Amino acid sequence: MRIQIKNVSEKVIGKLFDRSLDIRIQVFNLLIVISIIAGVYGAIISAALVNMASLIVIFLVIAVIGIAMLIITVIKKYYRICTWIYIVTVFFILFPLLYFTSGSYKGGSYLTFGVAIVFTALLLQGYGRVAVLSLLLIEYAACILTSYYIPETVTVLPTEFDYLFITVVYFISVSVFLLSALLISLRILNERQGQIAELNRELLARNESLKHYDRMKTDFLATVAHEINTPLTVIAASSNDTIDLLDETPLNIDEIRGNQVVIGKRVKLIDRVMLDLMDTVAIETGRLSLRRVPVHLRDLIMDVCDAQHGKQETGDHSVTYELESGLPMILLDPTRIEQVMSNLLSNAFRHTQSGVVLVELKREVGHAGASQVVSVKDDGDGMDDETAQNSLKQYSTTKANRWRHGIGLYICRRIIAAHEGSIRIDSEKGRGTTVTFSINEVDWT
Repeated sequence: MRIQIKNVSEKVIGKLFDRSLDIRIQVFNLLIVISIIAGVYGAIISAALVNMASLIVIFLVIAVIGIAMLIITVIKKYYRICTWIYIVTVFFILFPLLYFTSGSYKGGSYLTFGVAIVFTALLLQGYGRVAVLSLLLIEYAACILTSYYIPETVTVLPTEFDYLFITVVYFISVSVFLLSALLISLRILNERQGQIAELNRELLARNESLKHYDRMKTDFLATVAHEINTPLTVIAASSNDTIDLLDETPLNIDEIRGNQVVIGKRVKLIDRVMLDLMDTVAIETGRLSLRRVPVHLRDLIMDVCDAQHGKQETGDHSVTYELESGLPMILLDPTRIEQVMSNLLSNAFRHTQSGVVLVELKREVGHAGASQVVSVKDDGDGMDDETAQNSLKQYSTTKANRWRHGIGLYICRRIIAAHEGSIRIDSEKGRGTTVTFSINEVDWT
């Protein structure tokens, strides 16, 4: 039985003084709970020792009003209305009656005025608080002056002991009221300070994040400017050279055609940069969509290499293949995977001055199932550890090592992630770079 009562009381206290509640709601609940206890306690003391019917009635009315307010606020949440009802009925009506029926200032009832003033200050705000406090001070001053100049308005207690006893009762009750209000206010203040400290930490973290994104934006703009400026410079030079050639006699058709081919390639390069930018916007806004169909990954890789390089020998580079045959079809978006392969091959050739680019495809089987793994390996410049770790991040660049990853590798990572796959970079300065991505085989039938 005791355990049940304890559990019920803990639940009630936890609900009335939940830390998520507004401070004024918690103060109101505290006022109501203590007023109920004080009302019942005061009625019992009055009946047992003083035996004054009017005083008993007032204390019981205070307890009843407290119970009614508690029920209404718990069920309907009408805290503001109940606050005003309580202030008007108890502070403005019942407390003055207590003052006159319990011996006025000789009986210690004036201490209840302090309770009314303190809780009014805590419960109300703005002009309402100022107005109520002013009225309370005027009313209580009037009560004290009336009891002094018109003593017949005060109920006289039978003995001096009754005055002493009821003064002690008021003193203890008011002390409990004010101490409880102080403790709950301090607790709430400490919680607020903790929340403020946590908010400050969050603001600092967000500030660092904003600084990071600002740096990313700067890197992004620098990357775009670089990626577009270089082909534009070539286009301008080829265009000026073509104009000069047109003034010569006879016309050198081969050189003019060569300039136009160069211009065409650079225009395609700018177009690729702009497509990367649009893909970046689609990724950042969550609009990167996939159209997955069953595809033989080996055939897709060969098509990309043939389309991008035309033949296995490209300048001073050579492309070799180690593509496992007989692999099952895999569900993917061929356009997006072509985009990934094109980016990886372009990077491999860009950073390989003279050497071999190896393209591999193999099937791996693990605990999570089978996957097809693609690697693009070059024996070019390579990267240091820091550059390799950051190379798949958005807009990362490293001018000193001639690595400008820009947005290409970032887009590759997001495309592979959209396929529920993984991508990694293994690189060593001066020893080349290997980019590997894998896509899981799923049942698409």
